[in-house]
Amino acid sequence: MKTGRLLTFAISILWTLNASVHPLFGKAPTTPKILFTSTRDGNRDVFMMNPDGSEQVNLTQHRAEDLQAVWSPTGEKILFVSDRGGARDLYWMDPDGSNVRRYFKFKIEDWRTDPTWSPDGTQFAYERINWGKLSIILHIVTLGEQDAEPLADASFPAWSPDGMEIACNVRGRLTLINVRTGAQEQLLPKKAVNFQRDPAWSAAGDNSLLLGISIRCHPSRRREPCGMYGKRK
Repeated sequence: MKTGRLLTFAISILWTLNASVHPLFGKAPTTPKILFTSTRDGNRDVFMMNPDGSEQVNLTQHRAEDLQAVWSPTGEKILFVSDRGGARDLYWMDPDGSNVRRYFKFKIEDWRTDPTWSPDGTQFAYERINWGKLSIILHIVTLGEQDAEPLADASFPAWSPDGMEIACNVRGRLTLINVRTGAQEQLLPKKAVNFQRDPAWSAAGDNSLLLGISIRCHPSRRREPCGMYGKRK
């Protein structure tokens, strides 16, 4: 029972961190618009703005929690997370916020969250959180298909520019997972930084640098970034 409570607490902390410290997402190749999440209208909604912060528009305008929006590589669609159907799941919409629909045809009790696109736009990865089994498993699905393949027990995924690896958090450590083989490479010693999460690849698209942040949890339950780190080419 004690182990189960600890696992439940750990998963809750992961989701709280993800929702409260989630980074802004960069532009898609064909658009300068930036997607972000804000609670300014009373609950979490997906907004879009110009790089200079102007023309901020609420795209979702829904009483549900809408967050973690990412552009498709072509800039034609937006993939985001919403609980408007009950459990948190993955939804599509057009760049103007219209034509909203759930990606998967079949609803499940598990949460599907934190999507990240392959650079060619043919696949995307996401977390599947099973509260009954107390697990977070990274899955990959091919665009247009419904069957997703499990890759690893991992969270906070970020697909590499060359499409070969996904950077993510595995048991609190920044890890690279080979998409084809599933092989894992942990980049830092366990005690190098506190909690390694939110990796992001270099905007140059050359696979040369991978940044992330670590989170320090104080006795007062206050959380703050306490480090940044990188990967050599």
